[in-house]
Amino acid sequence: MMHRLTLLALAALIGCFGAANGEVNICSNVVSNLFLPHVSNCSKYYLCMSEVAVPRECPANYYFDARDQQCVPVMEARCVPSCKARGLESFCYDRTCTKYVLCFDGTPVIQQCSDGLQYNAQTDRCDYPQFVDCVDNLCIRENNPDNIVYIASKAKCDKYYVCLNGLPTVQNCTRGLQFNPTTQSCDFPSRVNCTVESLQRNILPFARSPPRSADIECPSEGAHFVAHQKRHDAYYYCLNGRGVILDCTPGLVFDAKRGECREPQFVGA
Repeated sequence: MMHRLTLLALAALIGCFGAANGEVNICSNVVSNLFLPHVSNCSKYYLCMSEVAVPRECPANYYFDARDQQCVPVMEARCVPSCKARGLESFCYDRTCTKYVLCFDGTPVIQQCSDGLQYNAQTDRCDYPQFVDCVDNLCIRENNPDNIVYIASKAKCDKYYVCLNGLPTVQNCTRGLQFNPTTQSCDFPSRVNCTVESLQRNILPFARSPPRSADIECPSEGAHFVAHQKRHDAYYYCLNGRGVILDCTPGLVFDAKRGECREPQFVGA
């Protein structure tokens, strides 16, 4: 239960769903009837219905497991991770693809990627969807043989997913064919018009590099995301008077209004 106590600071700092720069709707951009975990209590969870979070709670001696989409015995549950007492890191908010928890010296803050960007657990930041290829937010637990859910991959034209027991299962088309979302089948490339492009990159995750101290005076209380004084592709994260410098994914720039990195054409919108 110690990892739960660490996350209790979140409720006092920014509220159950709130980020430092505004409210984060945990159910936005997720399919209805999907269950999401509570960030500070393993016994509680939420049912998303038309992007509205409905509170739920497990029976005694059970915890909610987001991957299994159900309450399971305490010893079997995989709860929201805890933040380390020192250092900078982040981890995904299960089953959402676009939300994540940013940790700095033991304090978690929920953040949300914008404009279709997705959280990349390998780099600790929002990224282009073709480098993440997350579709967990689109699969509900119930299987319907009369309405099978097919989802196109964001990373490869010949790759797609089939929702099975609440989780996406990877499928690949026969060589030379591509997945067609319109017909929900593999098809000739001329009928698909897929233009996915992925490049090799070398991005050092926040958790694997020493935090760089902010060269500004941070507010003495609360969590704040502040534009960098000289760089458009970086920003400051301030927490209770202390701050660090964070980099955007290459190609993205920081939007002070949203408190997140975005593609340049969306900044300020």
